[in-house]
Amino acid sequence: PYFLGLRSPKSSNISVCLFTDFDSETNEEQAPEPTMTRLKSTVLDMWSMNSKSNGALAWSASTDFKCNETFHEEFYSSSDFSCNATLIEKNFETDMNLNFHNLFMIGLRVILLKVAGFNLLMTLQLWSR
Repeated sequence: PYFLGLRSPKSSNISVCLFTDFDSETNEEQAPEPTMTRLKSTVLDMWSMNSKSNGALAWSASTDFKCNETFHEEFYSSSDFSCNATLIEKNFETDMNLNFHNLFMIGLRVILLKVAGFNLLMTLQLWSR
């Protein structure tokens, strides 16, 4: 399972915890404290990877909110890595090889349709004589 703790940029407190990729038999009980909101486990369906994953989400505004206490599991901090949407957007690039293959396949389909249409027209012209 993976634990992700998301922090508010204005404070150092963890405000959101995401618990993913756990077994479907894992039973996550309700929130242990009243100041915390926690969703029951859900199934995330990733069409692009043709896979499903279990996930649970919890968030709180309290100062002593910790992911490992929330889900009763070992939590590995990722404070060395920043999760900034603008940095991810700058580094995101499409696969040029995949784009080339897609364009190549579209070109082959267009040529195949033109050849089939030309053959059909020539066959009809020969039959009409």
